[in-house]
Amino acid sequence: MKKAETHAAESQLELDQIRLENTELDRKNAQLEKQLKELNVRIVDLETKSYTSTPQPNATIRQLQARIEELTQLSQATNDKRHSTQLRSSDKAVREIQLQLQESERQRVKLEDDRKSSESQIQALREKLDKAQSGESELVRANRRLELQAAEAKQATLTLEREVERLRSRISRPASSVISDGSTTAISSGASSVGSPRKYKP
Repeated sequence: MKKAETHAAESQLELDQIRLENTELDRKNAQLEKQLKELNVRIVDLETKSYTSTPQPNATIRQLQARIEELTQLSQATNDKRHSTQLRSSDKAVREIQLQLQESERQRVKLEDDRKSSESQIQALREKLDKAQSGESELVRANRRLELQAAEAKQATLTLEREVERLRSRISRPASSVISDGSTTAISSGASSVGSPRKYKP
């Protein structure tokens, strides 16, 4: 971009210089045309006087005619140079416009590439965001499943603990009954043996 701005500034300076040259050439050409008109008027005046009065020396007329020819050639050269300068100025302007068009096209292509790149990055970010959100949802669901499984396991543990406690209670009650029944039987047996004397066998 800086290169294009520098080139544009240089081209503007060159165009300004060409305009100054054209202005100077126009001024010189106007002076030459004025001199030509004055010389033509003088020649006509001299020719008129040559018919009505003493003839003027032919050398003077030839000098004036030579001067007119010289000024005519100079005027033609000035016009040619001005035309060449104008063509050069036009060519320079055309080249400058072409360069500006090329730079504009280059900038347009660059902006288009940047836009496509930005769109690709945005699309990639959207896909990542969608994946992240999907992964987050999956994590939430997995966490809920784990919480549910933990609650079920806890409930199952409590159920097992109650069942174990119930079984322990059932086991401990029959043991006490057996001990109690055994003691009663032993006492009854002892009393019976004391109350009824054994028969003596010789």
